[in-house]
Amino acid sequence: MCKYIIFYIRERIKMQKLKNALAVLLGKAIATKILPKKEIHFKNEEFTTEETEWLNSISVEFLFAEFGEERTNGGGTSFDTENRLNPSLKTLRQYFPNAKYTVYSDFDLNVDGVELIKVTSPVIDKEHSRYGYRTADYYKFMALVNSTSDFKCILDNDMQVVSSDIITLIKLTHKFGFCVPYNNRQLLRQDMMISKDTQHIDDESKGLGHSYNQSPMTLWKNDERGKLFYTTCAETMQKDPSRASLVMWKAAWKTGIYPYILPKQWCVCESDEGIGEEVILHVGHTSVKEYYNDNR
Repeated sequence: MCKYIIFYIRERIKMQKLKNALAVLLGKAIATKILPKKEIHFKNEEFTTEETEWLNSISVEFLFAEFGEERTNGGGTSFDTENRLNPSLKTLRQYFPNAKYTVYSDFDLNVDGVELIKVTSPVIDKEHSRYGYRTADYYKFMALVNSTSDFKCILDNDMQVVSSDIITLIKLTHKFGFCVPYNNRQLLRQDMMISKDTQHIDDESKGLGHSYNQSPMTLWKNDERGKLFYTTCAETMQKDPSRASLVMWKAAWKTGIYPYILPKQWCVCESDEGIGEEVILHVGHTSVKEYYNDNR
């Protein structure tokens, strides 16, 4: 009996393959090649003597903005208080054990070795469903402006650093003054069409400028252009809140100042899996976490 069942299954598979091939020949289907998952290798090298000496000569600070004791991020991941800043904090510390770590929050988020700055939100429209996100983004901008460190970087808690190339983020910021990540929606108009908490774009760009992401964002100390940009972002979010990418665009349009855009390897999001040379994975996106199997 078992032999007949196996024979039947094999014949069904053969028949389906023939049907699929015929559909391609008749133009009713498109042939697709199934590619094997690429073997993943992350760069994990010791910093050079010169890099280590340079790091020791500057002050480095990583910042977080976490609001609401219970939170689920935009990618669908939930976070408990004990691990609220991980994997970002855990993986950053592997490369920068001597850096300063600071979190802005509206509750007692006490994490060993992390300075807590407890604040209340000045953002208007407290009843809005996106009020918590707006507040977090406001303090992302303000945290960068308020920090007195040479290099400061704000990022979300669901970012996993996987490469020793992370040191290059400091070098890029030193060179360009301030950096923000690539947004895989690219065009601001399309970002506003498919995202939450958007507004009509009423400036002369008609939404045809580049959209920005928010993790990681960086600033070099005393870079006046970056300070003005982030200050304008915070003021806009406070008085006319909306999606952070739109707020950042408004600040760029108003001031004529715009940041250096980091390639997608600095914030590998859904649909970017397997691009190679990954530095930071946005594992809050389930597809990213599953693709890389949550392994360094």
